[in-house]
Amino acid sequence: MGLLEIVVSEMLLVPGVEAQDDTLDDFELRVGGKAFAHVHKPDRIDVRLPIDVKENVIARGIATRSPGPHDREGWVVVKLGTDHQLPMLTRMLHQSYMFTSTML
Repeated sequence: MGLLEIVVSEMLLVPGVEAQDDTLDDFELRVGGKAFAHVHKPDRIDVRLPIDVKENVIARGIATRSPGPHDREGWVVVKLGTDHQLPMLTRMLHQSYMFTSTML
């Protein structure tokens, strides 16, 4: 099982999180019907974050800006690499889940 599958499996254990398939390789993680992550297999995940957290992860080189209007909505792009990213990515997804939950 790869990094992406591990992280997604973990997030699906969080109450209220569901996956919505767009295609075989792309899907969204949602809470209350609102997307908080877009998964693009095999090596990318887009995550919605509070603006301060977004700017912090970009400044630290963990993520890059999402193009266009998604940037204004707090989205960042995370390229997946090693399993060492697992704790950081899990924390980021939990932050995204909590942030998106406040918008419901």
